[in-house]
Amino acid sequence: PHSTLLLQTRVPVTLDEKGTQMAHDVFISYSTKDKPVADAACATLEARGIRCWIAPRDVLPGMDWGDSIIRAVTESRLMVLVFSSSANESVQIKREVNQAIEKEVPVIPFRIEDVTPSGSMEYYLDVTHWLDAITPPIEQHLEKLAEDVDLLLKRPSLQPDASRQRRVGLERKEPI
Repeated sequence: PHSTLLLQTRVPVTLDEKGTQMAHDVFISYSTKDKPVADAACATLEARGIRCWIAPRDVLPGMDWGDSIIRAVTESRLMVLVFSSSANESVQIKREVNQAIEKEVPVIPFRIEDVTPSGSMEYYLDVTHWLDAITPPIEQHLEKLAEDVDLLLKRPSLQPDASRQRRVGLERKEPI
């Protein structure tokens, strides 16, 4: 016989103004050429309980790709940009970073190659502090990224706006 153990935990969840659960804290922007690093960053953050949105994993089947990206960036509290020469040249990533800047979502450039931003990326990231991950092993830099993201998400300025969103425990069933 099998038995099931149900645990009730107080996991914080962010709700929007309609009471719908927001699914993530961090949007991960990356070039497809850097997918292994992006996946590793996602796994490291999620191991710490930081909810991430990453394409294509979180684009629902049948949904518009561009709309999914815009919505995910807008609903994020932070963006982690896996920055490389490929990312620097990507029109799609420029759009994602622009969206984050427009929506006042802080961008953390996680630089995995010794590349200087050019063009619009230079414009968007000029005043942003970088997290360099150029020297191996990447794991130490991923841990530093996770520590920094965790600290930033705890800052009052990055807490969900009280007029639009509320933090509640999953086990709450009654309306707020």
